[in-house]
Amino acid sequence: MDQKARRVAVAKAFRGAKVALRKGHWRIVGDEVVWWVDLRAAGPRPDAALTFEAGAWVEGTGPEPEGGAIDCPLLVDIPLGDDPAGEAAALIARLTAIGTVAELRAADLPGAYLDASMKELLGR
Repeated sequence: MDQKARRVAVAKAFRGAKVALRKGHWRIVGDEVVWWVDLRAAGPRPDAALTFEAGAWVEGTGPEPEGGAIDCPLLVDIPLGDDPAGEAAALIARLTAIGTVAELRAADLPGAYLDASMKELLGR
């Protein structure tokens, strides 16, 4: 499956889950945590690897992101594999389950980048 087809499958999964776009970025809104999700390609080739960029924003950790996940105080990359629709649905379910600061604090997000404001909020 080429990059374009994988992107279409992911977009259909997000639309099917009723995840809204804001300024071209998917937004999953929890009680306290807002997740911003984007797809990043490793290059322009049709077979280039795709990665979900998921960013968490909590009020008080800085201004609301304008540029999507990359502007969030918590950023984690999640590679997209061979089942784009299934993996997108799993990601949506996973991020939807992390809607509060307590849930974010307890979440296992290997390789996540946290800026100083998020580290302070999460007590790390």
